[in-house]
Amino acid sequence: MSFKAMPSTKDFTPVRERQPKVGISACLTGQQVRYDGGNRYHQLIQQELAPWLNLQSTCPEVEAGLGIPRPPVQLVKKSEIILALGVEDDTLNVTKGLVDTSKHLSGSHCKGLSAYIVKARSPSCGAGSTPIHDIDKHQIKLGDGLFVQALKTAHPHILIMDESSFSDIQVCREFVVRCYNLQGYQLHQKTSCN
Repeated sequence: MSFKAMPSTKDFTPVRERQPKVGISACLTGQQVRYDGGNRYHQLIQQELAPWLNLQSTCPEVEAGLGIPRPPVQLVKKSEIILALGVEDDTLNVTKGLVDTSKHLSGSHCKGLSAYIVKARSPSCGAGSTPIHDIDKHQIKLGDGLFVQALKTAHPHILIMDESSFSDIQVCREFVVRCYNLQGYQLHQKTSCN
């Protein structure tokens, strides 16, 4: 392979069209899309990543038509199936809508992305941090949210990190460098296939 070596911060560009595309959970950008009508604005992501990355935000739960505000849901393992059920009302089952929307978004919304930044512990967006409960509502393990499951299936090599990973400026800069490197690799793959 003969693509450019690992980029440094001097290779970052403020030109949005030339930046790596990175998906992000909409609540982390300050959008009021959470179940309670709030957000989880992440200042370090906005200060250190947003100027250098073309952030593409979405909320799978809103896209699934669950509304704002909406009853909170949790993932429940029943037999070998993971369901998205209401926390207070376990007759509320949004599994089909959330799974279908997640599959659609992981295809259409995620083409050309270098990475995805997700909201930790979310029933849709958590990456290895989402509580999975048994039918008696006891947490039995941690796993991926339904959107992240679909994303990993559709794009097994995509870089996925949750916002709790971005704890300092150095981690943010390393992530940006990885995204530019992934973008370079993707461009190289695209041109070598043509």
